[in-house]
Amino acid sequence: MNEKTKNRIGNGINYLLSAVLVISGTLKLSGFEPYMEVIKGLNPNYYDNIYLIGFVALISGILFAIPKTFTYGFIAALVFLGGTVSAHMQAGDIYIPQIVFVLLTALTAYLKRPEWFKTK
Repeated sequence: MNEKTKNRIGNGINYLLSAVLVISGTLKLSGFEPYMEVIKGLNPNYYDNIYLIGFVALISGILFAIPKTFTYGFIAALVFLGGTVSAHMQAGDIYIPQIVFVLLTALTAYLKRPEWFKTK
């Protein structure tokens, strides 16, 4: 697979993940009721901090989508997604989808920034 194809696939996954983060953050910030019930089911403390969690998701998605801030967005997205894995594990909920998002985030970096993964 050539570099141009890798970059296109990486961009596709990147924008998909960014959209998911932005939508997730927007739903949290807007107080979308079905979504709020899921959050309450995980832990009441998450619901108390829903605006902070939504803001972090929204900013992570925006930073991850912009090429100039990709590195910051990548780090923010991994930190946020790590928190989601932890939250779902603590609640005894299924956390496989969150693990898939973490792996897709890493795959995006591998495809878009292969120099990060080269050893000297």
